[in-house]
Amino acid sequence: MLSKPELARRLDQLISKLLDSGRANDATRDLLLELQTHQVELELQGRELAEARHILEVSRDHYARLFDLAPVGFAVFDRRGRIREINLTAAQMLGRDRLRLSNTPFPVLLAGGEMRRFLDHVSAVVASADGAKVQPLEVDLESRRPRPEPAPQALRLVSSRRHGDQGPECFSALVDITAERRLKRSKRATEHRAHAILDALPAEVIVLDAKGRIVLANAVWKRFADCPERSPPGTSARQADVGCDFLAACRNQASRSEAERPAFGAETAAIADGVAGVLARRRQRFVAEYACERRDGEHWLALTAAPLDAEGAEAGGEETGQGAVIVQIDVTDRKRAEQHTQLAREAAAHAARVNAVGVLATSLVHELAQPLNAASFFGRAALEQLQGSDAKQRPADGTSLEPMIAKADAQLERAGAIVERLRDFLRHKEIRMQPVELDPLIERTLELIGWFASQRQVELRFNSGSAGLWLLGDLVQLEQVMVNLICNAVQAIDEAEMPVRRVTIATGSCTSEVSLMGQADAGSPMIQVTVSDTGPGLDMENENALFDLFSSRRSAGLGMGLPISRDIVEGHGGKLWADRGASNGAMFHFMLPLAMTGGD
Repeated sequence: MLSKPELARRLDQLISKLLDSGRANDATRDLLLELQTHQVELELQGRELAEARHILEVSRDHYARLFDLAPVGFAVFDRRGRIREINLTAAQMLGRDRLRLSNTPFPVLLAGGEMRRFLDHVSAVVASADGAKVQPLEVDLESRRPRPEPAPQALRLVSSRRHGDQGPECFSALVDITAERRLKRSKRATEHRAHAILDALPAEVIVLDAKGRIVLANAVWKRFADCPERSPPGTSARQADVGCDFLAACRNQASRSEAERPAFGAETAAIADGVAGVLARRRQRFVAEYACERRDGEHWLALTAAPLDAEGAEAGGEETGQGAVIVQIDVTDRKRAEQHTQLAREAAAHAARVNAVGVLATSLVHELAQPLNAASFFGRAALEQLQGSDAKQRPADGTSLEPMIAKADAQLERAGAIVERLRDFLRHKEIRMQPVELDPLIERTLELIGWFASQRQVELRFNSGSAGLWLLGDLVQLEQVMVNLICNAVQAIDEAEMPVRRVTIATGSCTSEVSLMGQADAGSPMIQVTVSDTGPGLDMENENALFDLFSSRRSAGLGMGLPISRDIVEGHGGKLWADRGASNGAMFHFMLPLAMTGGD
C-alpha cells in the first residue's frame, strides 16, 4: 500500500506526462486540473490538521503539567470512590507514590469512621446537576503509616461533577486544613481559659460588640442578673443572655423607672449614654457608681466601661469601634466604711468646734457682756424717765424714749448676732458642698474671733489676693479651719509673751504642682491661704507630730484642731502644711481647688 505522499507524487508525475505528451483532450485536461486543485486543498487541510493536532498535544501536555505541579492537590474519583487520577501535589500530601495510588480506593487512606461520609459525598457530587455546588467535606487521614513531615492530618475536599470516559466523576480539590484545625483548637482552648478566668473573677463582667449586644457574660454577672429584686441598669435574667441588646435594655429600664423612681431612671439613662459613648469612641472610659436593691438589702456597685478593640483594627473603618468590656464591682463595704468614716469625721469636727468655743469662752463672756450691759443701761434710763417722781418731767408720749429704746434694741441685736454665729459654728449637721466665696468667709471668721484676739492685744491683718474667687465646700467646716489656725496663732503669741503681736492672713491664686489627694490634677487652678504669726515658731524636728491627735503642748488644748483641720482640707481635695516663717514665727498654708471666679 502506497503512502499518501507517495500517491501524491505519482499523481503529479502522471499529470505532468499527460500534459507534456499532448494526448489529453480538453475534458481530460480539465479533470486533471481539478484533481490537482483538490490535491492542493487536501495538502492544505492536512497541514492545518497537523498543526491543530500539535496545538492540542501541546495544550494537553501544558494542562497535564499544570495538573501535576499545581500547589493545590487534585484528584478524580469514580462512583465507588476509587482514585482515577491524582496530581503530584495530592500524592505528596498523602505520602504515597502517585502510580501506586491509581485505582486505589480512597477510603483506605482515611481514619476509621470516615468511609461512609466520603462515599456519601462522592454520591452527592456524581448525582448533582452540572454547575451545582456541593457542601465541602472535611475528613481525617489515617495515621498508622509513616508519612513525610510535615504531613497533613486532615483534608477538606471541595468537589464538583465532571464527565469522564466511563460516566460522571467526582473532581475534588484537596486542601490541607491541619493548621486550620490546630488554630481552631487553640482558639477554643484560649476561649475556654478566658471564660474560666472571667468566671473565677469576683467582679461582674460582660463584653459588648460594637452595637452594644452582649457577646460574653461571666458566671458572676449571670448570678448578679438573677439576684436583684429591682434590677440595676441593663440586668435581668433575660438581659444577661448572649445576644441581648444591653443599651436597649438600659434605656427601656430608664423609661420604666421615670415615674416611680426618677433618680434611678436618670442614673440608668446616664449609664446607657456613657457606655454608648465608649462604644462610639467619643470617650476613653466611663465610670459610675450606683445603688441597687437586692434581696439582702441595698448594695453599691462601681461600673467601669472601657473600649475593647480587635487586634489590627484600623481606625476610620466602617465600624466606629470593636466593642467594650463592662466590669462591675460590689463596693458596698467600702461605701459603708466611707459613710462611717464620714460620720466619725463629722463627730470629731463637732467636738473640735466645741473645744474651740471652750477656748473662746472667757472672751465670749466679755464680748456678750458689752452689748447686754449697754442694752440694760438704755433700758433703765427709759424706765427712770417713765417712773420719774416729778410728773412734769415725765414724757407726754413715747417720742422722747424712742432713741434709747432703739439703742437698747441695737445692742440686743448685736448680742443675738454673736450667739447666732456661735450656734451656726457649733451646729452638728451633715456636710453640704456649695459654692463659697473666700473673702467673705475670712471676714466672717475675723468677726467671730476678733474680740478673742483684741482681748490678748494681738493684731489681725487680712491681705486679700483672692477677691471674687470661689471654692466648692462646706461653709462651717472651712470656717472651722480658719478659726483653728488663727486661734492657735493668737494663743502662741500670748503664751510666749511676744513683743510683736500680729497674725496675718494672706490669700492668692496658684496652680497645683502635683495631683492633690487624687482630686486636683497637676496644673489645676487653686487658692492658697497662709496664716503667719510673730510667735515663737515651730519645733520642726517634731513637725509631723503637729498633725497627730491629742499632741497639743498647751494645757488648754485637746490637740484636735490641726488634725481635724487637715482632714477637712484633704476632704475638700486640698492640702495643709506648715513651715517656719521668714523671721521667726510659724506659717500654716492650705491649698484648695478653685471652683469659679467672680466673672464665671
